[in-house]
Amino acid sequence: MTLLSWEFDRRPVILLRAASAVVLRCAVLIDTETGRRQTRSLVRRLRPYEDAAMHNADDEAERLELIRRYVTSDRRYLRVGGALVGMRQRERAEFLRNLGKAADEISPRELGMLFDGGWRERKTAAWLVAVAGRTEFRQRLGELLLASEGPYAGQAYCVALATFGTSADVAPLVAYLDRYLRRPDLYYDQEAALGALLLLDAKLGTDHAARFLATNGLWQQWIDGPPSKERETPDSYREFIGLLYAFADAAAQHCSTTRRGVTAGSQSARV
Repeated sequence: MTLLSWEFDRRPVILLRAASAVVLRCAVLIDTETGRRQTRSLVRRLRPYEDAAMHNADDEAERLELIRRYVTSDRRYLRVGGALVGMRQRERAEFLRNLGKAADEISPRELGMLFDGGWRERKTAAWLVAVAGRTEFRQRLGELLLASEGPYAGQAYCVALATFGTSADVAPLVAYLDRYLRRPDLYYDQEAALGALLLLDAKLGTDHAARFLATNGLWQQWIDGPPSKERETPDSYREFIGLLYAFADAAAQHCSTTRRGVTAGSQSARV
């Protein structure tokens, strides 16, 4: 899908307005009291459709402006996540500074509009939420993660939940692993979810991941089940999510909505 697919067509709105005008003119030509009553009735009936069409057009224009400012700017939707690891230090520092400023500027309503969009918008919104520590989106992130309706954004949901860093953020990750580790045929975001859960366990002094990692537990069943999967240690996923956490924390230094410090597992990351 190209960025052109984000454009929209105002022609239906223009045609609707033109058709409404023609109908109303025809009604006015009926120079009777009945005709005038019909004209007023037509106005009342046509106006809601015209107003709704214009309202939808305005919403779409606002959505496209949000995408331009927060999603495609500096190719942000492609660069948040694992791509940060491969950046040169100076380039990454500048990118994270801009990310922090964007997280500071965007409103909760605008974030909600991005979460209603496609994977590009949702992935970017999740990172902006993580940087600003907007815990009011916890439930929305959990719902999107569990639904797994599209690709590429699940890791960002896991990172955001990990950055919130409370016991309330454990439940969405546990629910996700309970569902999707039972589906070895689905290679979704199981690794990111496990890494985020392990990171929260380390922070909170809990052991929620233990039952998934038990001998012949759901993690092993998912790894062994077809199709074959790359084998890495669970700790490697914790370290990777911890690294992304550190990047979010570095961006938060440029956001007035200050979050807590980085976890012990990510303090050594150079950003």
